[in-house]
Amino acid sequence: MRTLLILWRRELMTSFLSPVAYVTMSTYLFVAGWTFLQAVEANSGQQEMPETLLFVSVFFWLPLFVTSITMRLFAEEKRSGTIESLMTAPITDLQVVLGKYLGAFCFLIFAAVPAMGIAYLLQWLSPGIDSMDGGCMLGGLLIFLVISGFCIAIGLLASLLTRNQIVAAIACFCAICFPFLIRSAGSSLPFGTDRVLEYLSADTHIVDFSRGSIDTRPLVLYLSGTCFLLFTAIKVLESRRWR
Repeated sequence: MRTLLILWRRELMTSFLSPVAYVTMSTYLFVAGWTFLQAVEANSGQQEMPETLLFVSVFFWLPLFVTSITMRLFAEEKRSGTIESLMTAPITDLQVVLGKYLGAFCFLIFAAVPAMGIAYLLQWLSPGIDSMDGGCMLGGLLIFLVISGFCIAIGLLASLLTRNQIVAAIACFCAICFPFLIRSAGSSLPFGTDRVLEYLSADTHIVDFSRGSIDTRPLVLYLSGTCFLLFTAIKVLESRRWR
């Protein structure tokens, strides 16, 4: 456990000591806030809940944000050659993968969760806007954490499979966008797949949870997917020892 905490702290400190990290965080908060304000203005006089508009805006930029965080996790270690010293240290592959995963996940939380405060800031500046429902906010935050963890696992595996950060970024972005775009592809698929695509669609889960409708099935889906991706990353890392 102590070794895992050291690796987690190392990864987290690496993120926060980079000026690029602060630029990325500021940009994400700005574009997420701007998208939310535009959505509220466009929704004026309609029935869409502000909580739903908030989380849709936050998730809209999530693929780009996760890609910028995860593309360097292993690709940079391979490019610089530090992966060799890391792999020869008295640590397990499980600790390496979990340390990097938790470091990237915590950085995302520190950077993205403050975006939720934009809704309360807007409510304070515009008293005419309905107050935020606590249950809807908690539901939206829950699905945000679960989907974000799943996306971080995708990016980690993509970074592990290559030494080129650009290739890792492209693979990560395309893979993360797939759950958000899968429902729109339903029109070109055979009849009878609508319910399956709706079950797999991240858009549906975001809207449902941000409306206070909590369902354990999406939680199981993303948590099991995260575990599978991390398990795959561990096995890929283990294979390096036999080359």
